[in-house]
Amino acid sequence: MKQFKLSLLSAAIVAVSAQAADYNNQTIIVEGSSMRPGAFGVAPESLSLKDTASLLKRVPGANVNRNGPLTGVASYRGQSGSRINTSVDGMSWKEVGPNSMDPPLSHIPAALTESLTVYRGIAPVSSGMETIGGSMTAVSRKSKFIDGSDFESHGLASLGYSEVDNGLTSALLATYANDKHRFHASVSKEQGDDYEFDGSDSVAPSQYDRSAYTVGYGTRFGANELGFNYSNNDTGHTGTPSLPMDIISVRGGIFSADHTLQLDEGRSLKTAFYYQDMRHWMNNFSLRPNGSNAGRFRQAQTEVDGGGLSAVYNMPMAGGSLSIGAEGDQSIHDTYISDPTTPFFVDNFNGIERDRYSVFAEWKGAVGDGLEIETGLRYTQVEMDAGDVDIIGGAPLPARNLRDAFNAADRSEKDNNVDFDVIARQHVSNELTVEVGFARKTRSPSYQERYLWLPLEATSGLADGRLYIGDINLDPEVAYQFELGLEYSAGDLYIAPRAFYHRVNDYIQGQATTNGFANMVSNANSGQPALQFANVDAELYGMDVEWGYELASDWRLDGTVSYVRGRQRDNGGDNLYRIAPLNTRAQVTFEQATWSIATEVEAYAAQNDVALYNGEQKSGGFGLLNVRAEVEPVSGLNIGLGIENLLDKHYADHTAAINRAQSSDVAVGDKVPGQGRNLYVTASYEW
Repeated sequence: MKQFKLSLLSAAIVAVSAQAADYNNQTIIVEGSSMRPGAFGVAPESLSLKDTASLLKRVPGANVNRNGPLTGVASYRGQSGSRINTSVDGMSWKEVGPNSMDPPLSHIPAALTESLTVYRGIAPVSSGMETIGGSMTAVSRKSKFIDGSDFESHGLASLGYSEVDNGLTSALLATYANDKHRFHASVSKEQGDDYEFDGSDSVAPSQYDRSAYTVGYGTRFGANELGFNYSNNDTGHTGTPSLPMDIISVRGGIFSADHTLQLDEGRSLKTAFYYQDMRHWMNNFSLRPNGSNAGRFRQAQTEVDGGGLSAVYNMPMAGGSLSIGAEGDQSIHDTYISDPTTPFFVDNFNGIERDRYSVFAEWKGAVGDGLEIETGLRYTQVEMDAGDVDIIGGAPLPARNLRDAFNAADRSEKDNNVDFDVIARQHVSNELTVEVGFARKTRSPSYQERYLWLPLEATSGLADGRLYIGDINLDPEVAYQFELGLEYSAGDLYIAPRAFYHRVNDYIQGQATTNGFANMVSNANSGQPALQFANVDAELYGMDVEWGYELASDWRLDGTVSYVRGRQRDNGGDNLYRIAPLNTRAQVTFEQATWSIATEVEAYAAQNDVALYNGEQKSGGFGLLNVRAEVEPVSGLNIGLGIENLLDKHYADHTAAINRAQSSDVAVGDKVPGQGRNLYVTASYEW
């Protein structure tokens, strides 16, 4: 079995596919970890996973807010969605669905993920434009240049099966490269039925169907490189039981180009461009029964067109390195809701523009005996606007009044946001490093938070069952972040605790609205008054730990602990919504030269600190037992076998939402349960 270096934690519990050849090394990286060297096998269960977001549950402080099998919304230290800067292959992919049915990490199959980098703690300003909730980057498998002028062919073929949903995953990557040219192409397919829990019950609709392909080319001239890539996604009928509609299709792609220019004296210039064009259809009657209520059939067509451009100049300076960058992106969003059985329509989001233009400077280097400093400053201008909206002429008067008020308003907004960070790392000894950080981070409102004019659930996947309206005049969120971390590595022990405190001014969340027209519409449709996105003051604090201990030459014990608390600083100190409770993971691994076996326990405490403003439900604690094994019978061939939730425990993640679909084994309004006992088997071959 090929061996390579990983952090102790990552090597033990990362869920990525079987190890890759030298040209395509694969790992999960938690930035900020000491990357203690090890030589350990990697469990290949990602070949049976649906999306890359599933890997986050193995990162300290991270989690997933899931509304369906392909809708894994990234969460880190209690913040999620647009508060986290999530890039795929260096691009800030825009969601085409207004309810996060296609979050960024859903666009890259786990089996074709080369790495998922999560910046642990304060995200550097160079990692993105709006990083108030952290930053993470997924990189897909592509071709790599090799030494020598003779072309070589490499690749990966993989299959996975998961019994709990009768799911099949498959992927194929082929590369052809020499020292000056590289080509690659990949295809993938994931398909499954409604998943089971409690032995024979099932969550409906939780079926999924997605295929994707990628083609790319790169060339190298001297030390400089130029590359092109096109990725296409085609998601078919896929359930989202926590949302009012299901995915009928998500189609479209992204074209990207990047160029690296190596200059003299250690300087370089990197530029990148991408363009995105995607379409999304959803409805509430194809995958779930809708009764016989005339006029209650709903379908929606949404579109996003966008793109971005960046340039980053790197140079040595004052014993360290200086990065200066300029970047920007633009996106246009449209959503049209209709009823196929009646003339009803809502032109909900019409020509929504959200444009960002940003510049930054960041310096990293040593300034004293064992002391390293990382500091950066970023300025971002966010410009937003919206076109006129409309609703069927026969709509009730309150809805028409909301439309007219929105169309008469000045909808053009411009925010000027400033971020900065200072992080100091002191190497106290060969075994101990101390890190202290302070940052100011900002985020402008999303287009839903600003321009949702009619009470609806188009809320970036909040999935709380409430109807919301936006506020054009929202202020940007401003967070002041403090971080204290230790990394201790001595002998066979490794431990890295981090404590943090985030004081957020103008945090955006739903509050009871005083808009009488909005309340009339909401009460008529849901029986509850509307919530309006508003600025409040909040705080988040907690601790996360990764640790590991080598019991013997072939036995290891590794784990994580994560805790975060989020609450308002005003309005009675209510809790923030959809935050995972105290949780821990521990895994013991036994490994030999060509095979390994691991037993993992994951446990979550009860979550009683719930958000009263939207009626969030409390959730009970639970513990799960997983067993995983892999074997390499011949060079290049890896076979994985595992059982997740071995004891068939009935449980519901707190970050899961409530069920909205009728005719399921889960009652409407109950928390969507997690998967029951799942036997999976995977196989991959690399050449």
